[in-house]
Amino acid sequence: MSSVLLAEDEFLIRAVLVDALGDAGFACIEASTGQEALAVLAGDQPLSALIVDLGLPDMPGTRVIEAAAKHRPSLPIIQCSGSNAVAPVIAGRKVHVFPKPYNPDELSKFVAALVARGGD
Repeated sequence: MSSVLLAEDEFLIRAVLVDALGDAGFACIEASTGQEALAVLAGDQPLSALIVDLGLPDMPGTRVIEAAAKHRPSLPIIQCSGSNAVAPVIAGRKVHVFPKPYNPDELSKFVAALVARGGD
């Protein structure tokens, strides 16, 4: 089973998304802070994708994205935000944007499609 790192501080959003990703065949590694996400990214656990909220309580989600680009250069990155963010390029990496509020099933399908085509 593929694993997705979910960096999201809101418990209810995380819980619903974990269920939806599970239904799509993914195991979720939950991180409620940027620091928790950084620890996972620096480790050696295989990951298929990263979903990161930009508004984490201890740091901006962009720091997590930068760490992912450094430690996991081929990892697909999905940025979730309530702002009208455009898809940034961070550390030479394309970052996919999925705006909030979102339908968890739609996000899960997006992750599955992204992973299936190799992150592009």
